[in-house]
Amino acid sequence: MKSLVQLVHTLNYGDAISGEAVAIRRLAAKGGFDSKILSVHAHHLVSGECSLLGDRTADKTEPNGRLLLLHYSIASPLNDLYLRSENDFRAVIYHNLTPERFYLSYNARVTADLRRAKDDLTRVIEASDLVIADSAYNAGELTALGARSVQVLPLFLDQKKWSVGANGGIASLLRSGGGANILHVGRLAPNKAIEDILKPFYFYRHKIDKKARLWLIGSDIDNEIYSFELRRLVSELQLQDSVNFVGAVADSELRAFYENCSAYLAMSEHEGFCVPLIEAMHFGLPVIAFGSTAVPETLGDGGILLQDKDPASVAELLHLVITDGELRSSLQERGRKRAAEYSEERFIPQLDRVVFQPFSSHVQSNPREYLSGGAAPFSGTGDATRRN
Repeated sequence: MKSLVQLVHTLNYGDAISGEAVAIRRLAAKGGFDSKILSVHAHHLVSGECSLLGDRTADKTEPNGRLLLLHYSIASPLNDLYLRSENDFRAVIYHNLTPERFYLSYNARVTADLRRAKDDLTRVIEASDLVIADSAYNAGELTALGARSVQVLPLFLDQKKWSVGANGGIASLLRSGGGANILHVGRLAPNKAIEDILKPFYFYRHKIDKKARLWLIGSDIDNEIYSFELRRLVSELQLQDSVNFVGAVADSELRAFYENCSAYLAMSEHEGFCVPLIEAMHFGLPVIAFGSTAVPETLGDGGILLQDKDPASVAELLHLVITDGELRSSLQERGRKRAAEYSEERFIPQLDRVVFQPFSSHVQSNPREYLSGGAAPFSGTGDATRRN
């Protein structure tokens, strides 16, 4: 049986990269692989999905010839393990690195990790048999670093994640306020530009809808100083009774927010993909997003792209999206159609074409490197992209 080992620095609950890794492990197992995930850290809710680097010696005892799939998003000892594994078929999926400038004033350790990750990325590209990005925007960054052949494998909407019902208590809370509920989902991180959400909400709350509430869902781990600045801005804008820093939530709770809020607002300055945009569209929540980096690519025509961030104008647009029935219905229809393009059904043949077919082709060309008896997953063969 052939072996797939995915390298994910932190396997998190509710994280897009982690969700993709778990799905790939499941799909590869169905295709006849001995399929594993190796992580440095793991959230307790998903710890059963992976092995931890410090708890095993798999990199020393397993046979050569594995398909080694590195999810690249941060400096990690797993990157070093990947570079050392010269006898494996190595594929990297680049999920983007946040530019260090966003962290210079907030977290010296994260800034250093981003610098190291950027320095290591060129070596990882050179060592890889396959170089993959989860967006065309990210592929462009890799090409600029010298990658000669980059395939795009977009993230997908995990329907299994949403098989859980919505939390009834949160749904009731959202419906009981009497005003609009504005939503943002994502880490409280400097690149997310949460302050540019607070400013239009100031106009919306004080000038348009005095019962409106803003819900900010996401952790501030490693971003505590930035989080403090946001809370100070909330106080200065006199929004303490209407802005809610929710933190991390369970899937059932997040579903309740998606299903019962009035609009989704994103003002991020840097995104490599941005899965919450897809999730919001999937649940029929109208999306307004600033058109930076990979956001236009992910959103497509499923929402409204902003070219500037004038707070008063954004507040007026929010009001229009929430109150104009025809516009709202059009956005909901377009959003659901766009989200459907990121289904697992579409992801499976893309995964086959981008990852498994090149690996199978390499196995056929180099049979002595691999254990016998493992059937290639899915179907078809393809030419392997060798050494970028």
